[in-house]
Amino acid sequence: MKNKLLLLIIILISSNFSFSQNEIKPDINTMSFLGRVPQKTESNSLSENLLRILYYDIQPENYPKIGYMNKKGEIIIKPKYNMGSDFYDNYANIIKDSIYGYVNKNGDEVLLDNYDDVFFYYGNTGIATKNGKYGLINRKGDSLTSFKYTMVSNFGFNHFECQIENKGSHILDSDGKILFNKDLNYDIKSHYFDKDSIIIYQEVIKGKKLKGLVNIKGKNIIIPKYEEIYFVNDDELYAVKNDKKFGFINKSGEEVIPAIYDEVGFNINENLIPVLKDGKWGFINRKNETKISFEYDEAYAFLEQLAFVKKGDFYGCIDTKNRIKVKFNMEKTGYPFFTNRLALFKANGKYGFINKKGNIKIPAIYEEALPFTNGLAYVEMNGKVGYIDNKGKEIIPIKYKQLWFESNGIIRFAE
Repeated sequence: MKNKLLLLIIILISSNFSFSQNEIKPDINTMSFLGRVPQKTESNSLSENLLRILYYDIQPENYPKIGYMNKKGEIIIKPKYNMGSDFYDNYANIIKDSIYGYVNKNGDEVLLDNYDDVFFYYGNTGIATKNGKYGLINRKGDSLTSFKYTMVSNFGFNHFECQIENKGSHILDSDGKILFNKDLNYDIKSHYFDKDSIIIYQEVIKGKKLKGLVNIKGKNIIIPKYEEIYFVNDDELYAVKNDKKFGFINKSGEEVIPAIYDEVGFNINENLIPVLKDGKWGFINRKNETKISFEYDEAYAFLEQLAFVKKGDFYGCIDTKNRIKVKFNMEKTGYPFFTNRLALFKANGKYGFINKKGNIKIPAIYEEALPFTNGLAYVEMNGKVGYIDNKGKEIIPIKYKQLWFESNGIIRFAE
């Protein structure tokens, strides 16, 4: 369960689509639901929206600077950076006076002015650019590869996909050694590197682009036969798509749930999968047995033993036995799940939080709010942002221009 609650927040903040992507903490599923960047998990490497920091223009001098505080709101690094990432273990990426580098939790900086861009995720291997080309470096700034790639991106924890112009991609390890696709035989399509070293690739067969699975040693698991294969938030299953229908395969390539569904949820909890068939949503188990009947207009994955579902114009919550736990009287919020035993609700255009009985615990007084993560919830009021606890008490005062999610006990902010 721990390793699931950052892969259920990758989707909903970024797209609110039913399928798609620190120290591991109990709220890892929450982070995945929200669509936020996951932290240290073997099964995901989407770092800051694929090296987000590299694509920000350097901000003008009067632009708010980035700093860091702890969960009590105490400033530990003053706001002085043009841009900064979350902390990944002990370090955060920074841009200071147009120079890229990183800072540790004590505020000690390393600036690498011999590179145009620099980005480190977890570990001591980073991505850098020089003269318009990409390569890998260590934290001392030593190059681990030549700078010959048109793009390098994180491909799983401490692995990197390195694209060669018009030729394809290698997969490199943290030492810069090629682990996979040395001869560029595979058209790699994975968005991240699965913990079991399985990669999605594509071939054009009879004019059709089809996907298959191969492991890191080059052994085919499935020859290309699906229009799409998706990594999902599960240790056993992948979702597949053919002829506009969805099903699931296991990691041996066996089709354990036939491709007969119009849509499927890509977050699996309580061994229940939300699926759409003939215009209605229900829930099946891993054996393709219907466990909750197809009676809902929308359905979302279970989290904290409850799932949000829609009937008619309103949303409610059911348990795994399809018993109604929260009445169907809620508006859509975009974040249909419970975390820290609370969920968002919306009333008169503002947001608050309810408990698992549907009772209001924090009134709807906020212009924007996000679900609780590690005991804190982001809220906005009068154009300023802060964090509250589950009693509604301001832990980080609502006075900042921008705050980010807590990461490794540290919160980025801009005054």
